[in-house]
Amino acid sequence: MDNEFAFETRMGRIALTWTEAGLRTLGLSGDAPAACSSRALPPWVGEAVDRIRRHLAGEPGDLAGIPVDLEGLPPFRRKVLETLRTTRSGETFTYGQLARMAGTPGAARAVGQAMARNPLPIVIPCHRVVAADGPGGFSLFGSLEAKERLLALEHTTLRHTGEACTPLFPMNS
Repeated sequence: MDNEFAFETRMGRIALTWTEAGLRTLGLSGDAPAACSSRALPPWVGEAVDRIRRHLAGEPGDLAGIPVDLEGLPPFRRKVLETLRTTRSGETFTYGQLARMAGTPGAARAVGQAMARNPLPIVIPCHRVVAADGPGGFSLFGSLEAKERLLALEHTTLRHTGEACTPLFPMNS
């Protein structure tokens, strides 16, 4: 059975579950389990919580080193999520580009479905994936503004041009 913990961040209350292998899920407080009370968190989970909290407070850090447990996910979704995890902070990609990077050119729609079912947003940075003709969807924190805010933490923005948004790569400032 997964362990559970919820904690506060500047973007809201986050709930985590994990196994011995790594983090399993990350979600918002609407589904949040009660915070662990009488037992201490494993040191690696405590470090992951601290890194996520600092990241969301405006001190972006590399979250790729946080262990994750993707066991049981369908192979395609797992491959896409693992590929996305190797990307650098501040990079953005279209669904089609991520499909090619994962070795499945032409699977942009399936990549979109994988992003919609990402069990570990922020840690597996689905906010970096945008549609070719706009920003694409984003369900964590409930809004496109949240996607833009997460990108801004990585010094990246989406330039709005009418109905479409164009990803901009890291700003050198």
